[in-house]
Amino acid sequence: MSSWMNNLRAFGRGSNQNRTNQQPQSSQPPSRSNTSSPTTYSPSSLGPPTIPPAPASPSLSASMSHNETAHQSNQIPTNKTPLFFREENAGFIARGNFMTLALKPQLVEEGEWLAHQVSEQYRVLGGMLKIVQEMDPTRGTSICNTQACPSMSAGSNNYTWIDQNRNPMPLPAPTYIKHIQTWVGGKVLDTSLFPMDPFTSAPTIPTQAQAQSDPNYWLGKPSGFPQRFETEIKNMYKQMFRCYAHLYWQHWLAFWDLNCYRELNTCFVHFINVARLYNLLSEKDTEPMQPLVDLWVKQGVLPKVEKPEAGSIGPAPGSSGGSVAGSAPVSAAA
Repeated sequence: MSSWMNNLRAFGRGSNQNRTNQQPQSSQPPSRSNTSSPTTYSPSSLGPPTIPPAPASPSLSASMSHNETAHQSNQIPTNKTPLFFREENAGFIARGNFMTLALKPQLVEEGEWLAHQVSEQYRVLGGMLKIVQEMDPTRGTSICNTQACPSMSAGSNNYTWIDQNRNPMPLPAPTYIKHIQTWVGGKVLDTSLFPMDPFTSAPTIPTQAQAQSDPNYWLGKPSGFPQRFETEIKNMYKQMFRCYAHLYWQHWLAFWDLNCYRELNTCFVHFINVARLYNLLSEKDTEPMQPLVDLWVKQGVLPKVEKPEAGSIGPAPGSSGGSVAGSAPVSAAA
């Protein structure tokens, strides 16, 4: 798991009007003309893509060691604190300052940094989802299946898809998650949103004052990202958060049984740290996991940040300036 943290330092994308017209060697991705987010809070609509059936694969749960006490404790009445909101279960597989993974290096343009963060968060989330998606040959199904998860839920929250007529459409959690993975993955591969052409010259990085004084400035403009980039990455982040929330509320015991709940915490704390520092999620979005976020803030794992202005993006006030000279991985725990 420490390898993904080291990979967070491997920053190597770029795009702007100063890039060459060289096209990637691989074939172009399919057209993604519909740029709306599959969210009930979005005014746009998106039809669910066709998801091919996943091939069977070795089970991750075949050799699990059940802890009956934990199971019984997490199935007590809803007025009790779930196990994943308790301090004794809020640890990580790494020690160190998670801010070094999230704060933007000084010489990296903000749009480039957030594009890197969003694409890397998508990759890391995929690793966590595999734990509940892979087929268990002894049961003939995955941990997250349509019978166990008939809706995309996280506590009292039930998320629905939006069809082409802008009507809410309930979906089983595994179907919803597969749609999200396809949708977010398509965004990352869409070169009109995440340009991949190499630079011919480095973009000029404006100061915060220069960006605020320019009425025609938008996030990522110096690096050639489109004007819709900010809206798109916020929608992508919202949908990825819902996947994490579902993993905690519906499948945390599977991570406990496999003794990998600390891996889940480590991935999620970095995910939520980036969201808080760059205002990618609203308070309404994070509500299902707020007790865990508050616990990490209390422990000093996450910084305290002031409430951002509506619609703003970028380092939040009180986040130590929003940039560092370089980002270093946290050290693996003994």
